[in-house]
Amino acid sequence: MFDVGGQRDERRKWIQCFNDVTAIIFVVASSSYNMVIREDNNTNRLREALDLFRSIWNNRWLRTISVILFLNKQDMLAEKVLAGKSKIEDYFPEYARYTIPNEATPEPGEDPRVTRAKFFIRDEFLRISTASGDGRHYCYPHFTCAVDTENIRRVFNDCRDIIQRMHLRQYELL
Repeated sequence: MFDVGGQRDERRKWIQCFNDVTAIIFVVASSSYNMVIREDNNTNRLREALDLFRSIWNNRWLRTISVILFLNKQDMLAEKVLAGKSKIEDYFPEYARYTIPNEATPEPGEDPRVTRAKFFIRDEFLRISTASGDGRHYCYPHFTCAVDTENIRRVFNDCRDIIQRMHLRQYELL
């Protein structure tokens, strides 16, 4: 496992890490929809993450590598959405037209506004991953809160299963 960093100046070092990789774990701060990146004061952090995800997803060297997507900081996203001070549609106008998919299952007691926000962000990434349509790699999204140890334990168990299935597929045993 390699942590290749998220800042722009670190990205040029990444390609050397991708030799013989089983999967890429892509971590995004879901609560960053109203923030800008450190390198400039104009680029939205979540849009930057989407652009980076797109470039990784469409990279010719990575077209057979699946991505495990951690939509992190769900607790902070919920706080922002419920506070109502910084609306997602102010940064992502397409959010105004977004409807939750039928398969979206809210957490017990979760406010519908939070459910809508987190699935919107998930679906922005899934839209990128399904656009290629070649079926050679997959995106496995997970809602995470890194400070919730039980959540992280479940997610890592899921990741282990996903990686095992990838190996079985690779050797045509599944």
